[in-house]
Parts: sequence; C-alpha cells; structure tokens
Amino acid sequence: MFARLCYSCFILFAQSIPSCLLFSFAFWGNRSKLIVSIVFIDPVAHCNTVLFNQGRLGDCWFLSAVVVLTEVSRISEVIITPEYNQEGIYTVRFCIQGDWVPVVVDDWIPCESPGKPAFSTSRKALEGGLVQDALVDLTGGSGEEIDMRSIEAQIDLASGRLWSQLLRFKQEGFLLGAGSPSGSYVHISSDGIVQGHAYSILQVREVDGHKLVQIWNPWANEVEWNGPWSDPSPEWTDRMKHKLKHVPEANNGIFWMSWQDFQIHFRSIYVCHVYPTEMRYSIHGQWRGYSAGGCQDYDTWHQNPQYRLRASGPDASLPIHVFITLTQGVSFSRTTAGFRNYQSSHDSMMFHIGMRILKTHGRRAAYNIYLHESVGGTDYVNSREISCEMVLDPDPKGYTIVPTTIHPGEEAPFVLSVFTKASISLETL
Repeated sequence: MFARLCYSCFILFAQSIPSCLLFSFAFWGNRSKLIVSIVFIDPVAHCNTVLFNQGRLGDCWFLSAVVVLTEVSRISEVIITPEYNQEGIYTVRFCIQGDWVPVVVDDWIPCESPGKPAFSTSRKALEGGLVQDALVDLTGGSGEEIDMRSIEAQIDLASGRLWSQLLRFKQEGFLLGAGSPSGSYVHISSDGIVQGHAYSILQVREVDGHKLVQIWNPWANEVEWNGPWSDPSPEWTDRMKHKLKHVPEANNGIFWMSWQDFQIHFRSIYVCHVYPTEMRYSIHGQWRGYSAGGCQDYDTWHQNPQYRLRASGPDASLPIHVFITLTQGVSFSRTTAGFRNYQSSHDSMMFHIGMRILKTHGRRAAYNIYLHESVGGTDYVNSREISCEMVLDPDPKGYTIVPTTIHPGEEAPFVLSVFTKASISLETL
C-alpha cells in the first residue's frame, strides 16, 4: 500500500524521525545517492561470494546468524523486499512470540559526513547478544546454547555423542553458531581465534576419518585460524580438497578446523532448532501477582501457571519425542511492552527461569512433588529462552509442565512451546 502511494505521488517513503535525532547528524543521506547497485542481502548468493564485514559495532552475533541463513538459502524468508525500488520502501520480518511481525523501513541513513553512516541510541540493541537468539528471531525456530565446559557436555564429548548430535543437527537443517572464550575483541589468540567473539558454523563433516568443522568470522578479513586444516596447512591433500570442495581464499574469514581443536578453542555451540509450522504448539502465559510463585524452594511455587501436554489419536499409545521451550518476555516493570529481542549487559531485568515436567494424573501439581512424579526439567538459567528435549512414555492423562522464575514476585509474560511430530494438545490447568 505504501509503495503504491509513494509511486503514484512520485515521492520517496520516509519513516517519521524523532526531533531529538533529526539534528543529531550532519545530514540524512538516501542510500540511492550514497551507493549505487546496493541490495540489503542477496537471497540467492552464497556466503563465499557475498561477504559481510562487521565493522566497529559489536553485532557479530547478529551477522553470524544472517550468514548462517544465507548459507542455507533461508534469508529470503526474512527479507520481503530484497531488491532496490524507486519508492524507497523495504520490508523485513521478525518472529516475535511465535508470530511473524513485518517491519517497514525507509532507505535514509544518518551520516556524520558524506558517505559515512552514523548511528544513535538504537545501536545498543545490536551491541552484544547471542547467536541463537538472532536465529530464533529470524527463523521462528527454537534456540539452545551448549556450554562445552559443563559436566553434561564433557560426558557427551567423551562418548562422541555431541559430535553425532552436530551431524544430526546439520542433517535436519538446524542452524549453528559458536562462541569463543570470554575476552576482548582486541585479544586474538596466537592461533587466530578472536576471544569473546561469535562465529558461524557453516559445515560439520566427517570425511576419511577426519572430523572437521567449517567456521566463519564476521570480521571477514585475514583474522582466521592458522593451525591444522587452515587454508595453507599440509593436511589439505588433493583428495580432501576435492571431497570438501575446498578452494582456499585469502582474507575472507572462512576456515576449517578439526573437531578436536574446536573443543579447545571454543566455549559454546549455539543451536537453532528449525521445525515446520505444523510441529509447533504454543501457549502464552504470565507470571503476575499470585501466579509469580518462584521455584520449588518456596511454598508458593505451585501457584505458577501449569499446563497439560497430552498426546492424541494414534500417537496416544506411542512414546513421543518432544522439544519444549520457555521464552520470557520483558518484565512488567518495563515501560515498553513486548518480548526481549536480545540478551546483553544492558538487559539487567532478565530473570532466571526454569521448568518442571511432571506426571500428576492430569491435575495441577500440589506443593509437594513426589519423586515418581518428576520426569524431567531444566536448571534455572538467566537467559531469554531455555529448552529441554525428551521422550515421553504413553500416558492417557498426559503430563504437567510448570514454568517458573527462580524467585517469587518476578513478573513477566512468557511463551511455552512444544515441538513434536506427534499429534498433541497443550492446555491450561
């Protein structure tokens, strides 16, 4: 509608600009006059040919997510208007609380001087974050962080289960990122890994007994891994180059490394589980007043919202595989309603959240939980989203899910989602 109106009136679309920002810069430049033949992101180009460069803003977490989407040709799902148009109106979309929300923007760029873009307070929303959160917002999937220092991850590493998981994740079309150990952007290890930095995982491959991971640094420059399986390393035989279609390119930020070295030089693996829409069952709730009961350490915990998950139809007599997520929203004490779109040091109102999965014969859980009633759950984590994956045995009365914050009185909206191929119902108790 906006585009048709602008076209008929021979004008360019422009968003309203707050007066406090209007005079904060030397001028507002139209991108058609600053740069020729520009596109937001080419939805069909491969990231090896269209590279992104991070610049000074600490948005590596977001750029890493965008590159992962480009690699698997899913970026077109986000960008509704990818090509230049003379009306100057563009639309992108983000998944907020499980719903796709279109965002219309113009092509005006605040500049300090001709050709030099500038930013104001809105850049704080991009300064620091988690790769899986960006992937969730861009795909509508479900995020998970695997801390490779945790006891559970160490057990999975020793058994080989984590490697098998990564292969399965890639095979199922899930999206992956990685985080290096904490540190400063100015600190680069002698092996070429930027500390405290977000990377994209492009490929996970096992070839001729070699377990290899292909990784991308959003800086897109010469700062790359320089150990075994780096571009100039002797491990690259003609056979391996052919099998992995490896063509060394200088200063592009893309490199390979062994799974063993990955475990040493990276701290976290970020996963975005992407499922078809028909596999998602979601319900909106809130912790507020009486229902903000806190965790099981408090006698008010049973006052939390509770939900029954029950299989139906032919699936009612079979074990069902479920992936359950809990996403917290902006606390009610905030002046602006909505869902958290990032996690960073600026966000001091993030609560520790967790959930329990119980067998309570289709009833609400009482104050006391017996050992035989508990079938699973999560730790309490200070994160936007937490998740658990499990197989539930057949039970005609279903299972009870209790999402909570760690302390009573912590008020916020939330979304509880269950991803499964089975036919289920998810209802409030």
